[in-house]
Amino acid sequence: MKRHPEGFSLVELMVAMTITLIVSGAIYGLLTSGSNAFRREPEVADRQQNIRLAMDLITRDVFNAGSAVPPFAQVFTIQDVSGGCLSGLNGCGVAGSLGAAPAAARASGGGDTSTDSDVIEVVSADETCPVLTACSSSDPPSSAGLIVTQDPLPGCLPLPGLVLATDNTSFVLLPAQPVSSPTTCGGTGNNGNLQVSNALASWPPAAAMAAAPGAPLFIYGGRAVRYRIAPSGDPQDDSPALWRSASGVFSTVDGLAKAEPGDASFPEANSPWELVARGIEDLQVEYMDGTGAWMNAPRTVTNGDWTALVRRVRVTLSARVTAANLQGELAAGGAGPNAVRGQLVTDVSPRAALNELMMGNQFK
Repeated sequence: MKRHPEGFSLVELMVAMTITLIVSGAIYGLLTSGSNAFRREPEVADRQQNIRLAMDLITRDVFNAGSAVPPFAQVFTIQDVSGGCLSGLNGCGVAGSLGAAPAAARASGGGDTSTDSDVIEVVSADETCPVLTACSSSDPPSSAGLIVTQDPLPGCLPLPGLVLATDNTSFVLLPAQPVSSPTTCGGTGNNGNLQVSNALASWPPAAAMAAAPGAPLFIYGGRAVRYRIAPSGDPQDDSPALWRSASGVFSTVDGLAKAEPGDASFPEANSPWELVARGIEDLQVEYMDGTGAWMNAPRTVTNGDWTALVRRVRVTLSARVTAANLQGELAAGGAGPNAVRGQLVTDVSPRAALNELMMGNQFK
């Protein structure tokens, strides 16, 4: 009699199915994790690139703070004369991402108790472009008029743009444009001509410059670099972003104050602002003076007061990944408390302050 092979019992089938489900679930988990990591890591790398690019720009501008300006000049803005930060630049920006706990930690050391982002503005000159000597100008040099230089205007001087005029005792920033019908001086016939508007509102406590009779007037390419956090303005991705202006809140065309990013009327015609990096959601700035204490606003610089000079600037940038539903996020949209975030901190010594301190033998 021929016997037929026996089949699997119900228990054996159940065990086999259970093992198969466990193995399949593990494989699916690995595939899902790999897929999530495949989406997450490029976004994180992009965030890191954005924050490094932003910090590199800020570091360069802070390092050049006060270049070519006279000694004991106010090169870090304390508060706006024109603009949206009349009470000071500390905490003048949009709400940041550091939150109350870091603010409390800062406050325990005498630091900032605000959770809002800061604004920073730095005055400097473009020393890579040749300095020009004026042979005639309006009187005082801070008023609108014509400036004629001994040498032709170099191609590295962007016009219209800002120029920094100094007599080595004070300085002003002037919106300037080239003149099509040149005026000569000194009989050389090979001069440069700049039509300038009235000086931009001065940075406290600087006053309008009135050069002494016969004092030379030097012309540099000028900058009043300003950074702030504001929405990117992109209807598809209105995440916070870092914005930069090389002329502060002022237009280089007419010298008038313009709306800043985040304002209802932004952007206005002749707006000086450009978007630097998306996803940057917090900017915190601290300053160290000659007392060795970190402060949230630079001190007013007065002539001969070495301790008032800003010797170090600490900048903290926070950024988040703008893509939604990444591994580790509990809220959709990438903006929740569990968004994928990162932070970068740097400490910069302004070159001009170091030069002044060395010349004055003020290093301890």
